[in-house]
Amino acid sequence: MQKTTNVGQPFTVAIIGASGFVGQNLLRYLLKETDYLIRAVCRSPHNIIFDQQYSARVQLVAADIFDYDAIEKSLEGINAAVYLIHMMAAKGDYYDLEAKAAETFGRATQHAGLPRAVFMGGLGDDADRLSRHLQSRHNTGKILKNHVPLLIEFRASMIVGDGSIAYDIMKSLVHNLPVQTVPAWAVTHTQPIALQDALQYLSSSLTVPLRHSVIVEIGGPEQLSYKDLIARYAAFTGKKPILILVPIVPLWLGAWWLNLFTPRRHAKVGRQMAESLMNPMVVTNNRAKELFPDIKPESIEKAFSK
Repeated sequence: MQKTTNVGQPFTVAIIGASGFVGQNLLRYLLKETDYLIRAVCRSPHNIIFDQQYSARVQLVAADIFDYDAIEKSLEGINAAVYLIHMMAAKGDYYDLEAKAAETFGRATQHAGLPRAVFMGGLGDDADRLSRHLQSRHNTGKILKNHVPLLIEFRASMIVGDGSIAYDIMKSLVHNLPVQTVPAWAVTHTQPIALQDALQYLSSSLTVPLRHSVIVEIGGPEQLSYKDLIARYAAFTGKKPILILVPIVPLWLGAWWLNLFTPRRHAKVGRQMAESLMNPMVVTNNRAKELFPDIKPESIEKAFSK
């Protein structure tokens, strides 16, 4: 168990966006694996589910990410914050909304005196023609870096765990479509990571010794094409879908698939993320191994089994 660093002074972590997929899982992970106090910040904290035996260590805070005063107050007395905000399901231009949210949080960290923040972004080479989704993730990291004294920006592709939008969409398509026409991007490579490994990285980053802000690319042990990833999941579940590679799948057809065969709560965000599938999302350096040598990402099949 990770322990408080200063005797008599509990280490306190704020999770901004605590009601989301990663946020709720990180909350439960930190409660189980550390003795940290957690301030769970989101618009609807009543949606957060955790074991009530840990209730003395959890403070639920209702705050909108665009409410500067509320966010600044939520960061008072915090040792480190994890920023898990995205706006792809919101009305309006999510790129602009995510930039505004990051700016609000960033300014609040300065006035609250927050020493360290952690952000979960997306893999992708800045030299490539990135999708708008990945551009927004990287832009968010740049904005936060301008404000936070020490920022750890994780970049990941698909996080494999129930509740992950990309993973749930893939599962739904495998279970509901025995024949799938997959477009040319299906040969693009990705490096999915198990939820448990992503949580380990996030937890360890709260106290890892660092002198300056850093971008850390994380992923599982294998780089796979999306076609191979779908086939591996299908084999794991005993399904045998027929995957037909075609040069072009019209956007209207992709949207129709998502609306018809995936959880409704994921369809809109899934359509926004689809463009990113054309960008390789793989780890290109050893920074994760250098900073977190004890974390050994597990195989994709082990990730499927959890």
